[in-house]
Amino acid sequence: MIYYPSLRTIAIVGISDKKERPSYQVAQYLQSQGYRIIPVNPRVTEVLGEKSYPDLLSIPEEIKIDVVDVFRRSEEVLPIAQQAIQRSASVLWLQEGVINEEAEALAASAGLTVIMDRCLKKEYTAWLHSDPKEIYDVIIIGAGPAGLTAALYAARSGLKTAIFEGQTPGGQASTTEMLENYPGFEEPVSGPELMMRFLSQATGFGATLITEEVQRCELEGHLKVIETAFDNRFFARAVIIAAGAQSKKLGVKGEATFHGRGVSYCATCDGAFFRDRHVVVVGGGDSAVEEALYLTKFASQVTIVHRRDQLRATKVLQDRAKKNPKIKFLWNSVVEEITGDTAVEKVVAKNVTTGEASDLSCEGIFVYVGHAPSLDFLGGAVALSPDGYIATDSQLATNIAGVFACGDVRNTPLRQVATAVGDGAIAAMAVEKYLSYHE
Repeated sequence: MIYYPSLRTIAIVGISDKKERPSYQVAQYLQSQGYRIIPVNPRVTEVLGEKSYPDLLSIPEEIKIDVVDVFRRSEEVLPIAQQAIQRSASVLWLQEGVINEEAEALAASAGLTVIMDRCLKKEYTAWLHSDPKEIYDVIIIGAGPAGLTAALYAARSGLKTAIFEGQTPGGQASTTEMLENYPGFEEPVSGPELMMRFLSQATGFGATLITEEVQRCELEGHLKVIETAFDNRFFARAVIIAAGAQSKKLGVKGEATFHGRGVSYCATCDGAFFRDRHVVVVGGGDSAVEEALYLTKFASQVTIVHRRDQLRATKVLQDRAKKNPKIKFLWNSVVEEITGDTAVEKVVAKNVTTGEASDLSCEGIFVYVGHAPSLDFLGGAVALSPDGYIATDSQLATNIAGVFACGDVRNTPLRQVATAVGDGAIAAMAVEKYLSYHE
């Protein structure tokens, strides 16, 4: 059985440069599906924008040939099979009416898959439509605000759409107690409620939510392959990466040891466990201050530890924090160590100006020092910006054809729910345009 998504490059032996010939039509179709076509015909110099070579051995060695597709008389196939073996091709494909059992046996004995007397275009088209449940127009990785918006726009445009999310839909927004700056809501709206509305709207238009974590991808080629933690494999003609970002770690002694035993990165998730206790919040941006304010609902005292002498959060949040009697500040300081017995008991804080270290007793520490994009499943396939986020153009396309990125995972100057929504809409429309050229 041919696994079409693993194929990249097809050398077509006996190709014609005349549009009315079957070899040209097959090549043109396969090229439109994303395959790279290498013409092999000593009588022509170029076909479909690709240089033509006199034989397989003349093709530069750096070009890996996956399939040798033969449009030649049956009695001429044997030397072609020998060259296909020399070039370490994976498949020898003899088109309709081309039959040579000796060449078939030779290639098969060398480990090639051999298809004889069948049309590659017809077989690929049949496979493409054999199980439409497994092949999506677009797969969206991540169900945060960007991913869910992309799903809504894609599904509403009639694209067969799947959203993959290994955790709770909504991303970081679903861990935010209240959103005050999302347009259209005069009163604050809870993050989980808003994200459930996003999800309901997307699935209402036909998008499918698949609650499986994506572990690896094959993004090159005409069909993208998504593999999940359950060893399931899905195909798509386009992919939108909306995997968001994860909280950065402090990287200090004791942080990993006490994770889940006093060290947390989500006040909404864990704040209620610290009722009537003293907790520390590390950071000075919007997230740190918002979560510090939220923690005052439970904790007896919240100390914000910040490496500078003033907060970076917006003024309205700064004013609220400074007016809250439960919030204290430890300026010009960084956490150097987290200690305790079975749970957090104190942190060691160092003043960055004087170098002096001091102990700060507490029973919990919440870390908000930024985020890093969640990209491990990509295996380095997609080009990144200098700061480690996915690089995109104005249409949110990556360096790989048919692959787009939106939301916190890309190189964007602002990471808010509102900007993620805009990203999702742009990415979905870019996918629709891309697919219209690859029917």
